[in-house]
Amino acid sequence: MSLSNFFDSNREAFSYDFASILADALGTSRTDPLLPTDELIRALQQQLLGTHPAIVDMDGQKLPITLHEALDNLTRLSEKLGPSGDHPGVLVRDDGTFTATNDLLQSDFKMRMVAESGLRRVMGVDLSKGGGAMFIQEGDAPLRFDFSDAEKLQIAGVAAFPTIDLRLALRELSSSVPSCTETPACQGNSPDAPVGDGTIWKVSPFLLEPIVAKAYLAYRDREFTSCYWRLSDGCVMGVNIGQGDDPRGWTVFNFDLSFPPDPPPRVPNAQFLWELITEVAQVAVHDPTADGNPEITEGGAQPVYALHGVDLGITAEDVTTGFRRALQSRAGEIAENVVGRHRERSAALDFFYSRSAPGTTPHLYFVAESDLRPSDQSPTVPRDYTYGNPGFFTSPELDEKSKVSTKDIDGVGDKMHEKFWLPPGETVLFMQDDEAAIFKVRFHVPDEEDPVEIIAEVVRL
Repeated sequence: MSLSNFFDSNREAFSYDFASILADALGTSRTDPLLPTDELIRALQQQLLGTHPAIVDMDGQKLPITLHEALDNLTRLSEKLGPSGDHPGVLVRDDGTFTATNDLLQSDFKMRMVAESGLRRVMGVDLSKGGGAMFIQEGDAPLRFDFSDAEKLQIAGVAAFPTIDLRLALRELSSSVPSCTETPACQGNSPDAPVGDGTIWKVSPFLLEPIVAKAYLAYRDREFTSCYWRLSDGCVMGVNIGQGDDPRGWTVFNFDLSFPPDPPPRVPNAQFLWELITEVAQVAVHDPTADGNPEITEGGAQPVYALHGVDLGITAEDVTTGFRRALQSRAGEIAENVVGRHRERSAALDFFYSRSAPGTTPHLYFVAESDLRPSDQSPTVPRDYTYGNPGFFTSPELDEKSKVSTKDIDGVGDKMHEKFWLPPGETVLFMQDDEAAIFKVRFHVPDEEDPVEIIAEVVRL
């Protein structure tokens, strides 16, 4: 072939460089991103976020934010999602140059809770000490909340579409990551079956190199062939991706021309397209001026991105719903924190005189195990229930025949306490306290339609 014929057959070849050939191989233009944005986002979610110890969502699409953190305006989020163990961290911790902020809770934020008391104050007698008052708890908690009720939990001052300012950090390996180029072994190299020493799928997934390599999601089915220089009937410079028996994405460059005395041009070894992209990215990130002299040493590329006004992906309604769910799951704990010290203001009664509900007939109640009476050692610690014969008796022997109390009385909802209805006039009963002492108690009940006050004379036997 004459030089004239060679030029006529390859007019476009002299305008090609590696960047143009790579763009062809990817099916993009020279200035398009190497990684499609959607795939880059997915790689960051799964490999940077999803591998952080504080993030339980392995897909990395949701950040774990507790109710306390939300109420604290997410001020410690950069610490929570900072470096942890081997993980370099998702967020850069706050310093003098940047503080993570958000507008989740506005300056007028407020919450109003309404609760129904589960405590009832009763008057009674500690057989060894005398009269006193005690709080008894009805239900599972001293306060009853219904945070699903919009009237009983009112929340205001939450941003309609909350945003956050944060700094995202990426870290690279301290050394370059080579492509797997041994044929045919490397044709099976994949995240699930890594091949070779130190190759891309054996590197910690949260580092920069394997995040870039996740481009395989976009190019794993890539097939492409093109010839750039032809000589006679053959192609002397071209690229083949996923051709013949090669797996999809496997990229082979051929360059059979030489121009002595110059050495033949260097071309990449056969490898998967995404590993080639990773090597290109490693070169580019260390040589931002593209002059062939790297300005950044291996391991020194640690890009930090300050992102402002990032949509949290939730609405005020989502936040409110999350508050309600979180508060309801800890309703018992909240109730204890609000009124849990009521035991400190309670006497360790043995029995009390009370109604089961407003408007019902009052009865004599013997304390039950469910009554959280204070111990002698500490008012914050419940007293052990050590009664051997709880209830009311007509004989000091406290035998079953003389027992007059019962837990089940028609018209009385309580089924936990031993109870007895005191008739008008004088009634003598016997009972035992939690230290096994036996007492005789003489009751005087006024002859009234609805006696609310009675007299008890206590004698230890």
